[in-house]
Amino acid sequence: MTKPHTEKTSAADKAIGFDYQYYHFLWRLLIMKSGETVGLEVMDDVHTELTNNRQILVQLKHSTKTQSDGNIANLTTLDSDLWKTISNWSKVIADPNAGRDKKEAQIEFVEKTDFLLVSNKSDNASNSLLTVVGDFQAEEKAFSDLKAELNNLSETTKDEEIKGYIQDVLSLDDTVAESFFRNLFFNLGHDDVIQKCKTAIKEHHIDNSKIDEVFSGLDSRLRAENFSMVKKKAKIIISFDDFYQNYRIYFDRARNEKLVFKKFTGDLPDNLEDQKFIQQLLDIKDISSDDTESMAEFTRHLLYMQNNIDEWYKNGDITQTEINALKAEAKTRWANEYRKVYRGHYADSEIAARALNLLDEMRKQILPVASQDLPTDMSNGQFYDLSNTPEIGWHKDWEDKYK
Repeated sequence: MTKPHTEKTSAADKAIGFDYQYYHFLWRLLIMKSGETVGLEVMDDVHTELTNNRQILVQLKHSTKTQSDGNIANLTTLDSDLWKTISNWSKVIADPNAGRDKKEAQIEFVEKTDFLLVSNKSDNASNSLLTVVGDFQAEEKAFSDLKAELNNLSETTKDEEIKGYIQDVLSLDDTVAESFFRNLFFNLGHDDVIQKCKTAIKEHHIDNSKIDEVFSGLDSRLRAENFSMVKKKAKIIISFDDFYQNYRIYFDRARNEKLVFKKFTGDLPDNLEDQKFIQQLLDIKDISSDDTESMAEFTRHLLYMQNNIDEWYKNGDITQTEINALKAEAKTRWANEYRKVYRGHYADSEIAARALNLLDEMRKQILPVASQDLPTDMSNGQFYDLSNTPEIGWHKDWEDKYK
C-alpha cells in the first residue's frame, strides 16, 4: 500500500538520525583525553583530533528499517548509506579546494586519518565489501583483490547512483586508495548510544545513582550551547580544556559527598492518631485530638526522615554504622535533657510542663549524619521515630505508658 503524503514527508527519521549523531558527539566528548578536540558537523558528522597529529572522521548512519524478525536491517554490499559514505570520503581526500589535488597531499591526509562508519545496521557475512576489506587489512588479500571486487560490483549493479559512488572510489590513485582502505573502519550494530554515554559517565567514577542526573545536566546544556553556536554561525568544536572548564561542574556535583534531601510526597497513614508518637504528644497536650493538621505535619517529618535514610542506605551513600550513630546521638541528647528536666523534686502537676519543655528542647536540635547536618524537620522526624518505637518519651512515666 502506498504511504500517505504526510508519512512520506515525516521528519521523524531525520530527527532520530540527528539525535544519533548528536549523542555520538556527546560520547566522544566524554571519552576525550587531554589535548584532543571533538567537532560536530565541521570536518564530518563528528570528528576527533588526537594529540599525535591523527584525526578520526566519523560518518553516522541510523536506520529505522527492520527485518522480518524485528531486528534492524543488515548493512548490505550495495547499501546506499555505505557507498555514499565511502564516495564522500573519496571526494574529501581528493578535494582541490583543501589543497589536495596532488597525490602526495592526498597520501599525507589519508595516512593521518581514520575513516569510521558508525551505524545501527548490523554486520553480516554476506556483505562482500566488508569481507574483502577485512581480509585486505588482515593481509590475507592484496589490494588488487579488493580493487577487483570494487570493479565487479560496479559492473554488476543496476543502480546507477551506486555505480557512480563506486566510480568515485575507483577514481582515486591506487596508492591513495590502498592507504584509504587500510584506515577504513566499521562500527556496526551500534544502537544504544545513550547507554554508551551513561557508561562513559560511570567511567568518570560517578555513582550509579547519580549517572542519570549527570547525563541530563550535560545533555541539556550541550544542546543549548550547540543551538547558540549554530545561531552565531560558529563551528562546534570543543577541546578537552573547554569541556573540562564548562562541564566539570556536573561531575563535581555528583561526586560531592553531601547528601541530597528528597521531600516526602507520599501518602500518610489512615489513622494518624493511632501512631504511638502522636499518642505521646496528645498525652502531654502538645496537640489536641482534633488537630489533624499538626498530626499530618509531624508524620511527614517522620516519613521524610525514614525515606531519606532508607534511600541513602540503599544507594550506598551512608552505612549502617552511620545510621546507628545518628540514632545513638539523638538518644543521648534526649537522655541528657530528660535527666535535666526531671532532676530534683517537683510536684505531679509540673510533669506536663516539664514534658513540653523536654519536647521543645529536642525540636531545637540539629542532628548530624555522615558528617552532615540534617534539616530541622528531618531532625524532628528522628525524635518522632524514636518516640514511635518507642525508645524515648516525653512524660516522666513514658515507659510505663507506652512500652
